[in-house]
Amino acid sequence: MRKLMILTGLIILTLKLFAGESVEARKIYESSKEKLSLKNVHLVLDLQTFDAKGNEKTKSMKVSFAQFGDEKKVMVEVTAPENINGTKILTTDSKDQRGIIEIYMPATGKIQKIRASQRNLKMLGSEIPINQFSSVISAGTNMDIVGKQEINGVQCHVIKMHKDDEDEYDMAFVSVDKEELLRIETFDSKGNLTTQTDLSDYISVRGAEAKMYPREIEVKNFKSGKSSRLLVVQLEYLTNVNIEDFKLVSAS
Repeated sequence: MRKLMILTGLIILTLKLFAGESVEARKIYESSKEKLSLKNVHLVLDLQTFDAKGNEKTKSMKVSFAQFGDEKKVMVEVTAPENINGTKILTTDSKDQRGIIEIYMPATGKIQKIRASQRNLKMLGSEIPINQFSSVISAGTNMDIVGKQEINGVQCHVIKMHKDDEDEYDMAFVSVDKEELLRIETFDSKGNLTTQTDLSDYISVRGAEAKMYPREIEVKNFKSGKSSRLLVVQLEYLTNVNIEDFKLVSAS
């Protein structure tokens, strides 16, 4: 009986330790994502894409971040090349509902709505996840700290993220000292590394307290051999924000 009580106590203690690590993992990851959740900030970006042979294409875009009440909105507008100029992507995150992504294509004049949690959606023919600009963390995601590892000389927490009903999983690398998200690795159901996203050269956003943004985001797709690089050309704080600038209107 005594042995059974001791065994039961050890099991309960182990479960509490795992639960504590899960809470800490979520806290660290959410902190890193919150730093990327900008408000009243405008970015000018260049998006470079490379195919498996190294051929390059470049797109330019403007990205604006704003918050209206509990809703956080991000508007992406493509400015070059000419054939996709005017394409817009609007993400909306709120506390009481899942993140929503709306895409307007000038060629069709229509708006498509999708959930921000869809992990396989890419931006404009690139390898950049479309939910990169969304601060939403998909509901039902389990998080656990599985160790520490250096990324480019920076000690990082390694956080495994997965869902109970999915075999795929992600590994996030968040710096120990500043809690900045430096890398995300995605794995398929067989445990093969499929993509790697590196976020580097964080810069502070003037006028936006405690907000940071990486000057460069690079994504490598190991299955296709393709890669993409997002570069911040300009960053400025918006003094006047109008909600009408964060709405998409179809042509019809």
